Parts: sequence; C-alpha cells; structure tokens
Amino acid sequence: MQLLKIKTTIIVSFFILACFGQKVFAQQSTSIFDLTANSTEASAELETIFDLDVFRYYNLEGYDTELKKSVYKKTAEYQNYLLELKAKKAEMLKTNYYTIQTEMFNSINYDVSRKGFEIELGTNTGMGTYSARTPKSIYLQNGGRILLKGLPSKQKSAPILGQGILVENLFLAMSEENGLEVENNKDDVQIYYFFTPTGREKSVFKFYNYASGQFRGWYNITNNDLKSDKVRIVVANKTTGAIYFDKSYNYQPPTKK
Repeated sequence: MQLLKIKTTIIVSFFILACFGQKVFAQQSTSIFDLTANSTEASAELETIFDLDVFRYYNLEGYDTELKKSVYKKTAEYQNYLLELKAKKAEMLKTNYYTIQTEMFNSINYDVSRKGFEIELGTNTGMGTYSARTPKSIYLQNGGRILLKGLPSKQKSAPILGQGILVENLFLAMSEENGLEVENNKDDVQIYYFFTPTGREKSVFKFYNYASGQFRGWYNITNNDLKSDKVRIVVANKTTGAIYFDKSYNYQPPTKK
C-alpha cells in the first residue's frame, strides 16, 4: 500500500512538472519570428472594418451620393455584406496585430549614461494638415494609424525648430550587450508594436503646417484614431530573429486630484 502511494506521488509530480514546463516554454519567445507567426500584420483595412464601412471594404462603385447609398442599404445584398463585416469586426477586436517601424536606429547611437536608445517618433509639424500625426500613434501598412494609449513616449519642446514645436521621443532601455548588437546591425533592426484594437478616440492637438502661402501656420487638429490601450514593444533583428528589447505597457488613466 505504501509502495503504491509512493508511485502515485511520483507520477502526479511528474505530470505537474511536465505541464508547468510546457506552460513556461509556450510563454517564452525565442525570436521575433515566433511572435509574428502568431499575430497578423496590421493595415489601414482595420479602420474600415471597425467602422463597418461596407462601401469602402468591398470596394463598391457607383454609390457616389448619399441617396444612392441609402437606397442600396435597404437591399439584401448590403445586409449580407454588413453581416460579414460585423463578423470580421468581432474577430478583429480579439486578434493580436503588429506594425513595424524600420530604420529607426540608423542615425542614433546607444546612450551609455542612460543605458538605452532614444527614438524620435515624430513632431507636431508637417507639410499639409493631412500629415498631422496624433501623439502616441504609429502608422500602419498602406496608411492609417493606431493610437497606442500605453506608449511610454514623451513630448519635449524643440526651440531650435521653432516656438511651440514639440518632438516626441521613446526611450528603449537595454543592456550594453544588446545595445552593441543593435549598433552593429542597424540596417536589420526594427521596432515591432503588438496590439489589439479596443475602439476609436478623438485627440486634439496643435500642429504647424509648413505649407507655403496662406496655409502656412498653426492649426488646431482633431483626429479620430483607432486605438489600443495596451502595447507590446519589441526591438528585433529582422534577419536573425534575435530580440533585444521586449516589454508590454498598459494605459493608466490620469488620477483625479
């Protein structure tokens, strides 16, 4: 009886150890290829799906007035399209996506005193108001943006560029060993942002338009971007798959005083 009890304990212990070991292994990513293989590259199509824009998503032609669109919306064909798009939206809101920034390390070096790299994400200036980028937003493939609410970037004044001009920077802390790998392989190193859309959000900010003539000057911009409250930032080598930085951030609403 005692022998049977010992055997049972050994078997149960082995089973628990095996399951625990599999769980830990599954959570570890040995390369960027593991992460992207289990995610979908994001594109401007996400905005169209979220807005349930049947006309744009299915590229329907001939509906160039509000009346034509209104009449078409009463048809069975439109309702079928809408049903399909609603299913795609439901799937989108639980899918993990990623977007990539390239050549972000080409003109910078590792900061030995701060132990990391400071990346410039953009400024509140541009040529034409259509180029006004919302702070904490990243561009997607084929256009569109995603507002990453948890992005730990900071805006700093840049008087050398002009009064009121702000530069948005993102600091990525890493060891000197990883920093050296990044410096030696700048052409292959990319920043990957992983996220799941959670809604849309309006942002209001000031933007300086460098356009010539009467359009040059400051504008109050309102953007309504697709957003995500959580972001995972990964710095990796696109050729070898090596990961040099990997950290997740959640949006924390400002506390009321």
